[in-house]
Amino acid sequence: MEPFLRNVYESLADRFAACFPARLQGPRTVGREAEFPVIDQSGRAADIDRLWPLLLGDEDAAENGKRGSLSPLKVKRDAVNTDLIVGLDGAAYSYALEVGKGTIELNVGPYDTLFELERAFRTALVRLMRAAGQLGWRVLGYGVQPLSPPTRALLSPKQRYHALADIMGADWIWYTVTASDQTHVDISRDEAVGMLNFGNLIAPVVIALCANSPVAAGELTGDCSGREGRMISARYGERHGMIARPYADLTDFVASLSRMPSLLKRDGERLLPDGRLFSDVLHTDYGAAGREGLTLPAGSFDAFLLHDHYIWHSARLRTAYATVELRPACQQPPHELMAASALYLGLVEGNEEIVEYLRVALAPAGEEGVNPVPLSECWPRMRQYHEQVVRAGLAAPEPASGFLAEILGLAEAALTRRGHGEEAMLAPLWRRLERRENPAQRIQRDFAGEGLEGLIEFSDVGSHVRER
Repeated sequence: MEPFLRNVYESLADRFAACFPARLQGPRTVGREAEFPVIDQSGRAADIDRLWPLLLGDEDAAENGKRGSLSPLKVKRDAVNTDLIVGLDGAAYSYALEVGKGTIELNVGPYDTLFELERAFRTALVRLMRAAGQLGWRVLGYGVQPLSPPTRALLSPKQRYHALADIMGADWIWYTVTASDQTHVDISRDEAVGMLNFGNLIAPVVIALCANSPVAAGELTGDCSGREGRMISARYGERHGMIARPYADLTDFVASLSRMPSLLKRDGERLLPDGRLFSDVLHTDYGAAGREGLTLPAGSFDAFLLHDHYIWHSARLRTAYATVELRPACQQPPHELMAASALYLGLVEGNEEIVEYLRVALAPAGEEGVNPVPLSECWPRMRQYHEQVVRAGLAAPEPASGFLAEILGLAEAALTRRGHGEEAMLAPLWRRLERRENPAQRIQRDFAGEGLEGLIEFSDVGSHVRER
């Protein structure tokens, strides 16, 4: 590697690491980004722009004594198109416009426990359902728009979203219909790379238990996780899903991401299509400063964060929150809405024990428990398992006997050690494992007889979630 790039990569890695605390100040906290498809009376994607005044109006009703007290919300507008509302921000939770006009994101936390997270999340969700109900719309606990196909007409009118569509084409338009369930867990500086690697390695376990997007555009996709299946075979598939190998350190992480195209570049408040490898961006836009002896040219770190933001691997490090973000779960059915968050937190808390188990369980036949393999040697088998669970869910052959039960048990034990009773939230996952049927498999089983109507009824949040 040439000296300029090596120096810049090392400096970017140091700056990146500095965004995480040297040590955690207490037990791990947890936050959530939960995306929900919203559909109209016909089952097609609604336009959530119509929900903003109703969500704010619910607050007015509370102030007039018609309902219980609600968290005040502040309107957030697009930086380029100031007429466009892109979200409502509150102290306890917020709402955000997603890539597709028919998808809304709830941002909740961070909180000290899953139960605190659930209370705030439920409050935000009930508020959303009331607003949607005024229009006769429904909010779905499902991983994709069930009827509306991905089209550019469904793309939210953020300028950057259209720039991404210009460069990524159909790969970006697919995001107009998807709905994931993401969790953030705070981590320290020294564990950042290990947690990033672990979060990607364990993604197949999450998908096996939490896939919930087998029907899109009104038809079975052939995958339990239609969200993942579409992207892992796409032109830009290297930016999505499980990484190809573990990172050696943060410098390796920066260098690996820099070998991918930079999708966007800044032009004032606007973001425009780019397409250069990020290493070429460093050369072209910051090389002069490097030749002057500056190891971290001004603006290069912000440019790297912009580049990193548009890479969607199963686990990501988020400098804004000093967290690891875990991404592969589809949005969950409404009667089991905390299942993915509980699993994510249990996996992070139990990562050391789970890694040791993987190193033993994935050793070559006859050497299990005798010669544990390095974590890097677990990667090929887990990538193969990833492909299998995307398609078959809990019907996929496990990499070792009792594999999922062992990992789920270790996650449960880790939650138990936290001392809050959070392990009870894993109960839906134990039931899925016992039945060998995740939500996607149930929908696949019922779709032939009940069709879209049955899917929507099963996924309708309003039929399951009520105020407490």
